[in-house]
Amino acid sequence: MTTLARMPGGPHLPFKHWLGYRLRFLVRWVGHGCRARTVLFWPHRPHHKTLVFKICGRLGLRITDDPHRRFDLAFYWQNITWQPDYPQLNLLAERGRLVNRACRDISKRRVGETLQAVFGYELNVDPTVWQGPALEKDDRNASKSDVLVDCPLPQARVDHSYQRVIDTETSDGGLEEVRTPVFDHTIPLVYRKRKPLDNRFGAKGVWISSRICETEEVFTPQEVERIVAFTRKLGLEFGEIDVLRDRADGRIYIVDANNTPWGPPFIMSPPDIRRAIERLSVYFKERYFPDDPLVG
Repeated sequence: MTTLARMPGGPHLPFKHWLGYRLRFLVRWVGHGCRARTVLFWPHRPHHKTLVFKICGRLGLRITDDPHRRFDLAFYWQNITWQPDYPQLNLLAERGRLVNRACRDISKRRVGETLQAVFGYELNVDPTVWQGPALEKDDRNASKSDVLVDCPLPQARVDHSYQRVIDTETSDGGLEEVRTPVFDHTIPLVYRKRKPLDNRFGAKGVWISSRICETEEVFTPQEVERIVAFTRKLGLEFGEIDVLRDRADGRIYIVDANNTPWGPPFIMSPPDIRRAIERLSVYFKERYFPDDPLVG
């Protein structure tokens, strides 16, 4: 018999972040007549650095990981690449909306396969056949393991994927990546992130700037339509994707997807981070709690 229960593991919430969240929540709770909406995260609570934790704090939403509590919205939330199809998810889905229920594989290989199915051109390559440079990546999400290799190779490494090299150099000599939030299969805004040309395959921490941009400034309506189709096929209702535009052919390539994203980008100034959280919180309310006087 399938039963619901709290799951072990998940992030520890430092006291100062717990206190900050509770104070923000209490202010709004009192202002709304001691009433609040509840968001369930299962099997784990979100890390305090995740975007959704900050949004819930801003909107006065109660966070719980107790599946026995009443909830108004639920997220399938576990920071791993391949998420199990827990039988308990069916029980949660019967009680209310369960976001990212179908998003259980965000591996590099799966992202490339989904891109090819939706956009009609390839990102993934067979390194034993491909001629020229390619990126070798650990198939796990957020592994930060990009290595440039010359193909063809005698054999592919197990648990790795291989992608064509996307030239994102801009006219002023930098490299650009477009971090793209996804809320309910829509794009509220994007971040244009920049890093130096001499650190093309650098690890985390090499970004030198990030700024908020309107979606229509970066993507055409046709590209937005395809990006949304990509998120639907991947099952990504809430999260972020990384998009590169190739200088040679002008096409966009989705190279990464994350269903438990941190954010906004740490390289942004504190005022811009606050502005991003404010805008995304408004958008979150519109998509998941429209016209609800107890949210916000």
